[in-house]
Amino acid sequence: MDNSKNRVLLVVDGSYQSLETVNYVSEVLPPGNSEVVLLHITSKVPEAFWDLDKDPVWRQKVDTVRSWVVQQENRINVFMEKACQIFSDAGFPDSAVKVDVRERKEGIARDIRAESHLGYVSVILGRRGLSTMPDLALGGVANKIVLRASDLAVWLVGGRPATEKIIVGIDSSDGSMSAVEHLARIVKGVSKQILLLHVVRKVPEMNGLNGPEARQLEEEREQRAANEIEPVFRKAFVKLQAAGVLPGKISTKVIVGAATRAGAILEEARSGGYGTIVVGRRGISTVEEFDMGRVSNKLVQTSKDRALWVVG
Repeated sequence: MDNSKNRVLLVVDGSYQSLETVNYVSEVLPPGNSEVVLLHITSKVPEAFWDLDKDPVWRQKVDTVRSWVVQQENRINVFMEKACQIFSDAGFPDSAVKVDVRERKEGIARDIRAESHLGYVSVILGRRGLSTMPDLALGGVANKIVLRASDLAVWLVGGRPATEKIIVGIDSSDGSMSAVEHLARIVKGVSKQILLLHVVRKVPEMNGLNGPEARQLEEEREQRAANEIEPVFRKAFVKLQAAGVLPGKISTKVIVGAATRAGAILEEARSGGYGTIVVGRRGISTVEEFDMGRVSNKLVQTSKDRALWVVG
């Protein structure tokens, strides 16, 4: 493995959303500096089931299942061919894309976690898959991975996200800066429009206030928040520029008085046409109300038409 390259684990199940996720990844990653492993985990039919073929009563059912298994194998093979072609068309050399189809061992989420520790910079999944069964649906697996894998950078892709504009939720935490560092590594050599966004929630003291008094307090809080976050913005600028992002491609914004941080980030992403949202898994506070972990959890549930990167 070449440690200088971004090696990502892209989990697919052959669904339409998986194909959209492949398209998204092919447009976000720089072809000359990336390696992609396309992982598909199948659920093996127990060997004991095939023994029922000897029973005339069960023979037809066994034949039906056997036909289904063959269809699934063919379907995922066709999918992998399409996925490899998408990456090839995007400029990825054949050696940079690997197909890995394997049977489930401990469970799909556990198997993904085990594989993810083998030198990947991120694990990428589509929000929704083919199955409606919670244990088999890729969407359900994705939620397990993103909510529990505190040591990973997990990309959760929904819909067909635009790839040219990226928004980053910023606070003064180490987790927030880890998100910036992860983004800098991914976009190295690629031109993207990046917004660094700092959101300050509305404080209870503002409830019931209106008019000039409320506006004055809001302006004071906005200025104070901007002053406090400015050193963090500068540090993030340095990391992104070191990765080759042009200064004109990076902007900053402070939002004060938001009802929720997650809601403000998502609204800014939608109104500004940002297809990707990047956040750290945890923020500056260990208090749940102000913990960036709660923000990332809310975004997991609400940013269904975006790509969400949760960086551990």
